[in-house]
Amino acid sequence: MSRPTAPDPAGPPTGLTAAIALSALGALLTAFAPLLGLVAPDMPAAFTSWPWLLVPALVPAVLAAVFRGSRPALAAAVLLGPAVLAPGRLVQDAQLLVDAGLAARPELLLPDTLDPLGAAPGTWVLLAGHLLALAAGVLALITGRGLFDHADGASDAFGSFGEDAFAGSSVAEAAADGGSGRGRAGARRQGLLALVLCATAIAAVGLLMGPFTSDDPYLLAKPAVEAPVAVAIGSLLLAIAVPAAAGFMAGSADRDLVRGGLLGLAAGLAAVAVPPLVAVALLPRLHFGWGPALVLAAALVLVGLAVEGGRDPARNSGEVRLPALTRLLRAAGALALLAGALAVVGALTPHLRMPSWIDDPSVYPARLLWPGGVLLVLLGAALLVPSIAAAVRPALTAAWAALPLAGAAALDSVLTSTQVAGADAAPGAWASGAAMVFALLAAITAALAGGVEREEVDLAEPDWQPERGADVDLAERSWRPVVAVPAALAALLGLAAVLLPVLSAPDYTAPGVFTRFGTASWGLIGAGVAVLVATVLAVRSRPARAAALLVGAALVMVVRALEFPLTAGRAADATPGPGLWCAVAAAVVLLITALLAGRSAER
Repeated sequence: MSRPTAPDPAGPPTGLTAAIALSALGALLTAFAPLLGLVAPDMPAAFTSWPWLLVPALVPAVLAAVFRGSRPALAAAVLLGPAVLAPGRLVQDAQLLVDAGLAARPELLLPDTLDPLGAAPGTWVLLAGHLLALAAGVLALITGRGLFDHADGASDAFGSFGEDAFAGSSVAEAAADGGSGRGRAGARRQGLLALVLCATAIAAVGLLMGPFTSDDPYLLAKPAVEAPVAVAIGSLLLAIAVPAAAGFMAGSADRDLVRGGLLGLAAGLAAVAVPPLVAVALLPRLHFGWGPALVLAAALVLVGLAVEGGRDPARNSGEVRLPALTRLLRAAGALALLAGALAVVGALTPHLRMPSWIDDPSVYPARLLWPGGVLLVLLGAALLVPSIAAAVRPALTAAWAALPLAGAAALDSVLTSTQVAGADAAPGAWASGAAMVFALLAAITAALAGGVEREEVDLAEPDWQPERGADVDLAERSWRPVVAVPAALAALLGLAAVLLPVLSAPDYTAPGVFTRFGTASWGLIGAGVAVLVATVLAVRSRPARAAALLVGAALVMVVRALEFPLTAGRAADATPGPGLWCAVAAAVVLLITALLAGRSAER
């Protein structure tokens, strides 16, 4: 049953009207709080910030008011996004109560002293604004539940994520439905969900990064791992909440929840990202940081996905589908080839133009681009060969992390040298950065190809041949202990390989997750996450695909192990560190697990 377009004669629910009012009031409080004074003695904002705080904060309330009469379900959904972000923002701003001088929030205050600053009424007004945004979302959720329950004759949209978001992955169901209806809708939601999760993963990374770099000793913004406790916890809450909420919304069967929820989440992310970007543009002592830029880019992507996700498939002239599997595989191969080629260029060309009296610190880290680049070139070439492309594809979804592992270490030296030693970035740095971006795009494209493959898989495949009449659901694989046990060991070894140094030397501390945290640390985190995800997915994947996933993870560990022989010359008296042996062991165990996964198809 299609959604009625005429307004409900009874009018919008009273609870929705109250939720919109709370959201608008919360936006006003957070915007005008700096004008009331946040600390004592008074330290005003570094620039006229209230318009930049007000406009993105007020967008959800305005959208909800516009759709309140005609589409109350969408109006309620818009208010959910800011509410999801409110707890994290509340904890972040609680730093003003603990030590406002460490908050690094030029849009709120500009300290000019190291003396303790007491909280003023503006701080409580600011925190009250976040609480009102949370209350508006809770009230909208309570009101919207009834609206979604009766929309389109659908089942409860708030429970549809777990039951219906991946409906299209059931081949038997799609066949019984004549290849249309719920099966196609499930496939469409699966593609939307994959894109939304990719965008919000980028936003989560941006939320954990520092908002800017600074020459002002009173505005020293730091990434989450180095930030004060309240800021670190708030940033972590935001990074967790964004992809979780986006996945819930994008997986819903209700189009209003999808469109409104993603629009509200995009507005909430814009409210976080815009003020620091404006501060960088207006204050000469602040310099650009990638964190807010990534968050804002993800917000813009979510707006586009919200428009697409809210469309009614029945009104389209043709079915909205992901590109065909062959085209996706070719695109992933081309992107991987480009990423690998750029990495090789980065390894061959200088990353820095240093003053004549200082050695280039990027020479040794850049050497690791060689194995990462060659690996991506080989995988990209294999994906362009039709006969083996599908078998190689899962390996790319794990092995792409070898380039951030290599490139981030080189870029760490570049960023440090340009800020401290007065050096200039050279073409090699730009090539390395571009290589990492294209590697990520290749992995995303390969993952989307995997979603299409799940829909088009041949039921006659020998290792997953169902009995006649059986209900086949590719999303419901049984756990295989013969793979699960060694995969768990490999995951632990892989995490140890990135958490522990591969090189030890006197008077030298390698960049790491717990020591000298910087750009290189994000490459290590990416490698560890890639190995962990690959081992978890392999346990429930089809044997051939599980084996490819594990091989890709093993190749990441090989690149990690090669860091010692390629870069040992950076420090005198260098010796292998524990991370080297863990990387070697992880690679061996992953390859053994891949062999076991492949052989399980014969049983």
